[in-house]
Amino acid sequence: MKRRKQQQDPNPNTQASFLGGEEAGLLGEDTGVQTGEITSTKVELISSMVLTIGYSLATLSNVLALQEEEAMEQTRSSNAQNQNVHFRQMHRHLSHLNNRLDSIERKLNRY
Repeated sequence: MKRRKQQQDPNPNTQASFLGGEEAGLLGEDTGVQTGEITSTKVELISSMVLTIGYSLATLSNVLALQEEEAMEQTRSSNAQNQNVHFRQMHRHLSHLNNRLDSIERKLNRY
């Protein structure tokens, strides 16, 4: 594999002027190919880019779906914990009320 030196582009409007021969060929520069002409190499390059973007979007979609599932599971877990706390509070309240009623009943039975 050949290494090439990074060169600074004196004109920022010409982005591809310092590409290597292979990259310049892919873009149709300095190869005698007209810029409007579609070649199999350009189609191959574009299809590769589209596939890469597609795979990236599919991966992103999977990650977001997993995050949504995790958030829903945390919500369910949180709701279950809140319900458990509420039931314990109700149990304490009903136990206290039951004890109070027993005490009243005992007092009534004394008289």
